[in-house]
Amino acid sequence: MRKITVFISVVLIASLFTSCYMVKTSESYYGINTKTSKHVVYLIDISGSMEGKAETDLAGNVIASAGSKLGAKVGNAVGGFAGKVIKRQTNNQLTKLGKAKKELIPSIKGLSEDTYFTVMVFENRVKKWRKKLVPATKSNKTLATVYIEKLSSGGGTNIYESLEDAFAIQDVETVFLLSDGEPSAGKITSTSGIVNEVTNWNSSRNITIHTIGLGEDCDKNFMKELASKNNGTFIDK
Repeated sequence: MRKITVFISVVLIASLFTSCYMVKTSESYYGINTKTSKHVVYLIDISGSMEGKAETDLAGNVIASAGSKLGAKVGNAVGGFAGKVIKRQTNNQLTKLGKAKKELIPSIKGLSEDTYFTVMVFENRVKKWRKKLVPATKSNKTLATVYIEKLSSGGGTNIYESLEDAFAIQDVETVFLLSDGEPSAGKITSTSGIVNEVTNWNSSRNITIHTIGLGEDCDKNFMKELASKNNGTFIDK
């Protein structure tokens, strides 16, 4: 009986935190339509602060609290290495990075096959899933999903160089920049300096830069100005 209860609990955790967003598709990213561009770069902050617990509404808090308690209970019941994995995976889904993954994966899965995209992540350094835009085929979207699922957080927030590398990609039309903090690493950490540099680069490129700010520690004024001066929309999450 105990084994059956544990099994049912594991299935419930999976349905709450994994299956929904892993199979879901979306034609938007944080409410911004992704169908208006055929050449997209997703820039995702994976700095250490993204390990923090995601802020959410009351309903989200109830689900998160229930899921966390259930994950701990099942993990303790299973015990050993498997139990630790269950507890760790459950808690990972409740972080800001976990929240970002839940938005990003459905957005990528919803891209049409005539769209070209890549994913870039940044902490102290900038890392690229692909160095150039690739077609949004089923295979590429699956590979991107696997890459995103494996991401972990750590380090500073190098927004300047992430944008610099995004602009270096040929034919990019739209950049989605997600961050939960202030610039703290890279060649330029001054927010006004970053806005001025990027706006200057963009004077001849006309790239749309949408910005998404996660949590209360995000520099909302900076993210809002960066978007407004570069044809984009700021989303406060």
